Parts: sequence; structure tokens; C-alpha cells
Amino acid sequence: MSTPTPKQTTIEGPSDDDLARINSLLHRIGGQNVSWGAVNKLEVWLTETRLESERLASKRLLVATWVLAAATLALVLATVGLIVVAP
Repeated sequence: MSTPTPKQTTIEGPSDDDLARINSLLHRIGGQNVSWGAVNKLEVWLTETRLESERLASKRLLVATWVLAAATLALVLATVGLIVVAP
């Protein structure tokens, strides 16, 4: 049996639009006299990326939960049907 190869995921860095938006946000927070470094910009971008990832995972979990609930209801109805129909 062969070992499955892990799927590689590549994450693109922040786009120019992202950096402009983050710069605008940081300057609005700290004012024009505060100098923000690359680490601060990266932290904001990583936080946004993580929040978006968690939002998508939460949505997938919600859909999976509803599918499981529907499958459970179908099994309950099938069981009740078998009990009623059985002699």
C-alpha cells in the first residue's frame, strides 16, 4: 500500500489592494505621526485571513450539521414506517 502524498497548499501574500487598505486602516487608527512596520501590516492581514478561513469552516460545519439532521430525520421516519407496516 502506498502512502498518500499530502496536498500542498500555497497561500498568496497580500495584494497591493490589501496593503493599501491595511495602510489606510492603520493610519486611521494611529494617525499620520505613527509609523507602522511590515510586521504590523502582516499581523492585520493574517488576522483577516484567519477570520475568513474560520468563517468558511463554520459555514461548512453548519451545512454538514443540517445534512446530518435531515439524514437522522429520514432514518426516524423510515423506522417508524417499518414499525407501522410490519405485521
